Amino acid sequence: MSSPKSRRATWTILIFVSAVPRILGTFFLPNAFGDAYVYIRDIGVLSTNISSGAFRLTDLFGFWLPLYQFLSALLNVFIKNGFYSGKLVSAVFGVGVCLFVYAITLILTSNYRAALLIFLLVALNPLHIFYSASAMTDVPHAFFVLGSLYFVLRSKWIAAAIFAALAGLTRVESWMFIALIPLIQIIRERRVSVIGLLIMILPPLFWFYISWKTTGDWLACFRQRQQYHDWLLVMNPALAHFSVANVLRDSATLLFSAEVVVLIACFFAGWFVLRRFLNVWKQQQSDEAQLIMGPVVFFFAFFSLLIGAYLTHQQPIIFPRYGLILFSVGAPLLAWAYLEVIKRRGKWSRKLLVSTVLLCFINAAIQTAGVVGELNRYKVQRSVSDYLRDHFDQTLNGRIFCDEGTVRVMSGIPADRFLTSADARRNPEAFMNYLSENKVDYLIIGLQTDDAVSAKRPRWPEYDKPVGPCELVLERHSEFLPTNIRVYRRRPEG
Repeated sequence: MSSPKSRRATWTILIFVSAVPRILGTFFLPNAFGDAYVYIRDIGVLSTNISSGAFRLTDLFGFWLPLYQFLSALLNVFIKNGFYSGKLVSAVFGVGVCLFVYAITLILTSNYRAALLIFLLVALNPLHIFYSASAMTDVPHAFFVLGSLYFVLRSKWIAAAIFAALAGLTRVESWMFIALIPLIQIIRERRVSVIGLLIMILPPLFWFYISWKTTGDWLACFRQRQQYHDWLLVMNPALAHFSVANVLRDSATLLFSAEVVVLIACFFAGWFVLRRFLNVWKQQQSDEAQLIMGPVVFFFAFFSLLIGAYLTHQQPIIFPRYGLILFSVGAPLLAWAYLEVIKRRGKWSRKLLVSTVLLCFINAAIQTAGVVGELNRYKVQRSVSDYLRDHFDQTLNGRIFCDEGTVRVMSGIPADRFLTSADARRNPEAFMNYLSENKVDYLIIGLQTDDAVSAKRPRWPEYDKPVGPCELVLERHSEFLPTNIRVYRRRPEG
């Protein structure tokens, strides 16, 4: 395994194994979440501006940080298909995540077999494949985070800062590396790389400048996010406080998306490092504690940020994709923890291995079921959006009432032709008047949906009858995950 030829063969196989399911998923799997279609729209706009020579820095401003959209737009200049450009970029980054996981595990364990097994755990993970084939930032962001971690472990602080800066241009939570990476360097080397620090400061300064240049407000992006957050809680007051059902659902989502055994291993590693800094462990163990300190700090930084946002209702729902960064960063620690335990308790080796493999298979089965459920939900949403695209006459002044965000985006109908519950009233009679006043031709109702605004929509006792002046023209549903969407059309007057 140590010869150059063997290493080249190993990396070739790793690339092939991780790339095949992700590239195939790009063409055969739908996007995992409705936000992907907004990203695709932004990619199309950016690539048009780039190819026409009309691109300006202010074009980068939006609800999300711009690096992923910009890279996808550059590819789309040649491919000229924003849908596949965004998915391909994510898939390539997904392959990179798998390779970084392998390399990081090898540094932590010096064990090729352990590194290969952890690589396979990530490369064949159903949820990771699904999101690697989606036009979203979760997987590209994880790639930059793991790249930064890899160079932290190798004490290449400038390279680590560059990857951290790229992560900070992809998702705002990575701005915390401005403090984390210098902290790790101080602990390990008693110094700070000033150049690295300056590199990591650039992304927030750049984004503040773009926000100011575009809107005149350097905090405009964060004000938009807060407005959306406030609207979400107003439309669904149940999210503003904890309930047993919601907490159990969100906890289960986090456990199975981040992988139960990975979480256990990371907490074990965290305990190990903490004991080191409390001077409980012997001096000869300090080097190993410093080695795993980087992954531990990265993992618990993202874990604490997610839990803190959830407990303060800044992130009132935990979606499966939120666990992917914890899974990617924590997976190498699973190999380290297993080897550390059997080094001290060799007789546990077989039982621990069997238990770990069994939990991983159970977790994979649950994730696969979740992916199948999302595919069923997508089919329902796709069918309804296709119906609207084919039947709604955009040349007239009619509008569509629809709280299903994914349906709105996938239909391709301009956003200003839609109305949502944000402006509606609870009383059914007043609601019907509202639809009439706004010339609503189609009414989209999700009967079994987790849509956050559904609580604001009036309830009718029987949905199989006409809703006010609207008649049922289409119904699509799936049993798992339960989704039922009905399309009502306003009856012609007279």
